[in-house]
Amino acid sequence: MDERKIGTDVNQVQITSLSHIQGQQPQVQELLRMSIDSYFRNRANNPNTNFGPVILLGPPGVGKSITARAIHYELANLKLVESNGEMLSSVPELMSVLLTATNDTSIFIDECQALGTKSQHVLLTAVSEKKLYLPQGKTGRGQREIPLANFTLILASTHEFMLQAALVNRARILCRLDYLSIHCLEQIVRQRANALGWHYENDQVLTEISRRAKGTPRLAINRNLQTAWNVCVSHDREVITMEDVEEAFRLLQINFYGLDPLDQAYLRELAKHGSMKLNVISSILGVPRQSITGIESFLLRSGLIMKDGSERVITEKGRNHISQGTHPQGELSNG
Repeated sequence: MDERKIGTDVNQVQITSLSHIQGQQPQVQELLRMSIDSYFRNRANNPNTNFGPVILLGPPGVGKSITARAIHYELANLKLVESNGEMLSSVPELMSVLLTATNDTSIFIDECQALGTKSQHVLLTAVSEKKLYLPQGKTGRGQREIPLANFTLILASTHEFMLQAALVNRARILCRLDYLSIHCLEQIVRQRANALGWHYENDQVLTEISRRAKGTPRLAINRNLQTAWNVCVSHDREVITMEDVEEAFRLLQINFYGLDPLDQAYLRELAKHGSMKLNVISSILGVPRQSITGIESFLLRSGLIMKDGSERVITEKGRNHISQGTHPQGELSNG
């Protein structure tokens, strides 16, 4: 994207380098930069040198997908195949992707824990031997070996313990991404806004956008920054102000701590009863248990709730938050 033009959507910025994901954990960036540099040096002496496999682990929204794309472009591969574990859960679908890959292909499988047991076994063989084994003959007892190209495999998972240990152990590069601090999120938001040509009146704008993102770049960029810009444009202006930010969060119903309406409803119900079981909260809110589990992640990290066996218990901090409303005296940590 031409940086002299003003963008309209946060996703117009193409991530083509590790330098485009500033704000991520320094150790992750250092590991990937070292691995890529050593790969190119080794390939100069041996063209058959392979990169990876890479496994990116971490909760939703912390940047696994953009990191995978940055790796692809840094390697100068020609083709990027993006899919997910649900789509490749059947062995034939996975084999089709592997067989069509070339030496210049990056295969990125997001949420790879959704791959079936057989698919994970096929992937393990493909990674360790660069071969596929197909049944041969009418009985299917024989096997035919099919060599695979020297493609780059990048896996991402939010639930690593659902993966076969042997597959995880085959990863030469394993990166753990985590929730980010407000300061780190500010760097990411600033970089994206600058790349889009979106001006802001001061750093307080970036801080507020980052504060209400629950420690996740996805919320900071795709929801908070985008909505603040949309509000700014709706007022026929070209500079995001604090008034725009406050209006954006009012429309989104995101409070000072970054809690959305469902998060807030969860806390209010828990405050009424003091403690509740997961299935009870799920029934009252009319939300599946899995979604409630996702809600709880930030509330637990922030100390607003705690677990006591099967019970969810609101803490004193959580009660104070409910009583203080949207403008509390204190501040929660976003990781």
